[in-house]
Amino acid sequence: MKEVLFCLILALSSITYFVGISGLGKWSRKSIIDRLYFMSLMLSAGWGLFIGLVLVQTDEDLAALFRAIGMVHIFGLLICFTNMIVYWSDIRGRVKRWTAGFVWLGVLLYPFFVRRENVEFSMTAYGMSYRITPGVWSVVYVIYCAVSAVNMMVLIIHMLRRRIRKREKDIAYAMMLCVFIVGFGCALDAMLQMLGLAALPVSTLAQFAAQVVLCKIYVFYNGSRVTLENMSKFVYYSVDEPVFVFDEAEKLCIVNNGATIFLGLSAEECCKLQLSDIFVLDRDVFRFRGNKNRVEARCWQKNNICSITIDKIYDNYMDIVGYIVIVHDVTERVRMLERLEREKQRADKANEAKGAFFANMSHEIRTPINAVMGMNEMILRECSDPGILEYAGNIQNASKTLLVLINDILDFSKIESGMMEVVEEEYSLRDMLTALKTECSMRAEEKGLKLTFAVPADTPNVLVGDEVRVRQVLLNILTNAIKYTMKGSVTMTVTHEKATPQTERFSFAVADTGIGIKEENIDRLFGKFDRVDEEQVHAIEGTGLGLSIVEKLLKLMKGTVTVESVYGEGSVFTVCLCQKVVGTETVGAMHDDPKKNEKRKKGVPSFAAPDAKILAVDDNKVNLTVIRGLLRKNKVQITCASSGRECLECVAKEQYDIILLDHMMPSMDGIETLEEMKKMPDNKSKNAKIIVLTANAMAGVREMYLEKGFDDYLSKPIDGALLEQLLMKYLPPECIIQTVE
Repeated sequence: MKEVLFCLILALSSITYFVGISGLGKWSRKSIIDRLYFMSLMLSAGWGLFIGLVLVQTDEDLAALFRAIGMVHIFGLLICFTNMIVYWSDIRGRVKRWTAGFVWLGVLLYPFFVRRENVEFSMTAYGMSYRITPGVWSVVYVIYCAVSAVNMMVLIIHMLRRRIRKREKDIAYAMMLCVFIVGFGCALDAMLQMLGLAALPVSTLAQFAAQVVLCKIYVFYNGSRVTLENMSKFVYYSVDEPVFVFDEAEKLCIVNNGATIFLGLSAEECCKLQLSDIFVLDRDVFRFRGNKNRVEARCWQKNNICSITIDKIYDNYMDIVGYIVIVHDVTERVRMLERLEREKQRADKANEAKGAFFANMSHEIRTPINAVMGMNEMILRECSDPGILEYAGNIQNASKTLLVLINDILDFSKIESGMMEVVEEEYSLRDMLTALKTECSMRAEEKGLKLTFAVPADTPNVLVGDEVRVRQVLLNILTNAIKYTMKGSVTMTVTHEKATPQTERFSFAVADTGIGIKEENIDRLFGKFDRVDEEQVHAIEGTGLGLSIVEKLLKLMKGTVTVESVYGEGSVFTVCLCQKVVGTETVGAMHDDPKKNEKRKKGVPSFAAPDAKILAVDDNKVNLTVIRGLLRKNKVQITCASSGRECLECVAKEQYDIILLDHMMPSMDGIETLEEMKKMPDNKSKNAKIIVLTANAMAGVREMYLEKGFDDYLSKPIDGALLEQLLMKYLPPECIIQTVE
C-alpha cells in the first residue's frame, strides 16, 4: 500500500515540478504574482516529494531528516500563500506589516519545530508515519499554524468586503477555498493521530488539490490583465480596423469585430469567404517575398478603397502557419486627396490666370505710357521753346511718377502671389551703384539736395546675386529719402565685412535730413498701403507699397532692413545683404561726370553710328515712331516692320546689325518670329543681335527671353539712355563714333 501511495505522491510532485520548472526562465520578466506562483509550485512539489520519502523509510532518523526538509517547503509555501493574498487584498500599513511579519516568524521557529523529540515515528500499513508528541513547541507549532490560517482568512474576508469588481471577488473566493482545503487536510491528519489511527499524509494530498485551485486562479488572473502573451488577444478584438486571419491553406479562420462590422456579416458567414470574395485582388496576393505585403484594392460589398497589409505568421520552426490581413479603409483619404488635387489644379489655373493677367496689364498699361514718354522725350530733345520745354518737363515727371506707381502695384501683386523669384548671377557693384547715382542725381538736383555715395575703394566689385532686385531695393530706399527730404542731403554709405570665406555682408545705409519719422510710426513703415504721418506727407506722391516691397524682396534674398529716425531731423535706412564675392577686383574710386549728366539732360546722344543697320519690329506704329525719334540723333539706319511676317521678309533681303523685336504681336509673336528666323536658310541677318521689346516687365521674364534665344531684353516704356547703352554694347565697334556733341 505504501508503494502505491508513494507513487501517487511522486507523480503529483513530478507534475508540479514540471509546471514550476517550465516557468523558471521567465521569472525575471514577470510580476511579483508570477514569481510567487512559480515558487509555490516548486515548494508544493518539494513538500510532496519529501513527505513521500518519509513513507518509504525504515530508518527513523532518515525519516526525521526527510520530514525536516519537507517542513522547509511547508513553511515556504505558507509564506507564498500569505504574500499572494496580501498582494491581492491590497492592504496597507500596520496590518500588512503584522501579517507579513508573522508568517516570516516561522523561519525563526523552524529549528524548534523540527526537533527529533517533538515527533514519534511508527511503521503502519501505509508506511512510516509520525505524530506530534505533547510539549511546549508542539503547542507553539499548532498555535502558529492556526494563527496563520486565521490571518489568511481575515485578509480574504477583507478583500471580499473592500473589492467591488467581480474578478477580484472570484479570486478571493478561490483563495478561501485553497486555505480551506489545506486546513482541512491538516486537521484530518491531527484527528487521525488523536484517534490512534494510522496517519495518512492527507495534508500533503490536500495541498496538491489546493495547488490545482491556485493554478486556476493564476490562469484567470493572467487572462484578465495585459501581458505579453494575451496582449495580441486584447489588441485583436479591440481595434476598429478589420482583421482577418488565414491559415496556411489561405482559408479564412478568424475575424475580429471590426471585420464583421466592415462586411456587415456574422463571424460564421465571414469565415465562409475567400480573400478574393471580399476584395478585388490578384490571386497570388499571398505569394510575396519578405514578411509583409501592402496592396490597395476595392471591396466587393461596399466599393470602398482599402489599403491591405498582409503579414506572414510563423511557428517556432519558422514555417508559415498562416497570414494576418489588416484592412485600412482609405476611401475618405483617397477622396480627400482627389479633392485636394482638384483644388490644386484650380489654384494652379488661377495662378496662371493671375500671371497672365499681370503680364497683360503690364503690357496694356506700359504700351500707351511708352508712346507718351517716348514722344515727350523727342519734344525735350528737339524743341527749343522754353514754354513747351517746361510743359514737356512736367509731362516727363508725371509719367515717371505714374510708371513708379504701376511698377509698385505689379511687383507687390507678384510677390503676394508667390510668383516672384530670385535669380542670381554675377554683377558689378560699381556699375550698379554708378547707375543708381546717375538715376537719382537728377531728382536730387531738381530739389536742390546734395546726393553723396561713400563707398570704400577696397569694396569687392564682382558679386553673385540678383542685381535687378538689389538695385530695386536700393533705388526704392534712395528715392524715398529724396522724396521726403526738402533740404539738405542724402548720403549712401556702403560698408562690408566677412560673413563666410566666400561671402561678404554688405551694409547700405541711406541717411537723409528729411522730415523724419515719429517713433510710434516706425513699426508701421513696412505695412501694406499704409503711409505714416499722412497729414504731413499727403502732398507727396506714393502708394505706401514701396517699403513693403523692399521688406518682402529682402526676405526673399535673406536680407534685412532697419530704421533709425529722429522726427524733424532725418532718418537712416540700413539694408544688410550677404553676397558671394568673385575674384579680387575692387570698386575703386567713384567719380561723378557732370558733363555727362549735362549732355544727358540736353538729349545729346553718346554716340553716332551712321553705318549701323537696325530693324525695328512692332505692331504699334506709335512705338516705331518713338524708336525712330529716340535714335534720330544717333544717325543709325532704321528699317521698320509692323509684323513678324514682314520681319522675315526684311531679314531675307537685308543684313542687319541689331533687330529690335516686339514680343506681343498678332498672328506671329516675337518668340515665333525668332524661331522662324533661325530656321530660314536665306536669313541674311543670322549674326544680328536680337533684342526683345516688351511691355511685360514682371519678374523672371528677362530670364525667359534669354532662354528662348534673345540676346537681350528691353522693357517698355523705352528709356532712351538704356537703348543707347544696348546699341553701344551690341553694335560692331567699327560702326560707333564716340562723343557726339
